[in-house]
Amino acid sequence: MTTAIAYALLCNLLYAIGYAVAKLLSAQLDPLQITWLRCLLVLAAAAGLSWRLPQPAAAWRRAAAPPRARDQRLAGVALIAATGISVYGYALLPFSEASTLAFTGPIILTALGALALREKVPPRRWLAVGLGFAGMLVVLRPGGGLLRWEALVPISGALAYALYQVLVRRLRGVASESDAMIQGAIVGLVLLGPPMLLLWRPLAWGSVALVLLYTCIQSAALASLAAAVRRTEVSALAPWHYSRLVFALVLDALLFGRAPPLESLAGAALIACGGLLLLRRG
Repeated sequence: MTTAIAYALLCNLLYAIGYAVAKLLSAQLDPLQITWLRCLLVLAAAAGLSWRLPQPAAAWRRAAAPPRARDQRLAGVALIAATGISVYGYALLPFSEASTLAFTGPIILTALGALALREKVPPRRWLAVGLGFAGMLVVLRPGGGLLRWEALVPISGALAYALYQVLVRRLRGVASESDAMIQGAIVGLVLLGPPMLLLWRPLAWGSVALVLLYTCIQSAALASLAAAVRRTEVSALAPWHYSRLVFALVLDALLFGRAPPLESLAGAALIACGGLLLLRRG
């Protein structure tokens, strides 16, 4: 359990950094172009690394016809939807606000873990998630100007991300971390290829560097997520996903010059209380 939590925390730190880079990049490229380029780079890296394997042809056959192909590709669709929608949300809203709205995901994730995977969610775990949700509301400050259509974008991304985690959990023992990344990249390359004919923007060297950085960070985050959900129930990890809000507040101050208000710090404290409650035994 401790190892799974460590992977979840690392995943959320990397996701916060990656989406901060994507927000900087969205001023130059369309969010779907960013996602498509990321898929292209992941496949290129997988192709290069495959030649170092004892049987490269077997790796390519597994990529083309993976075990439980339908489930893996469905997970790939959820991943691409979550990534593209989230990048768009960060382009529309300030970084901390977009991150805050994304934390509807763990609430959805806990419910999906109980309903879709039939996981037992004890009252203490629901209380931990509830504390995290209360912290999110304190940071969000209902009535503070976020109740507009743009707010639905990161919430939709959070739902897609929760579905992806449930699908990855169901593939435990069948698909590895690299399988999940490769199938997501294949699905993204195919689905987003036609829109690129209309949305493509020329790439400057600075954009290329940011896309490479974003791809490396997001791929490491996905690997950390897959390692976490393969070690414990997805609902057990739900409160720990709120740690990304704390990371987002710090990055918002460092990269975008927005100091977190006292309400945001109070919300972060509630989120931490939820995580500590989850660790308490008995």
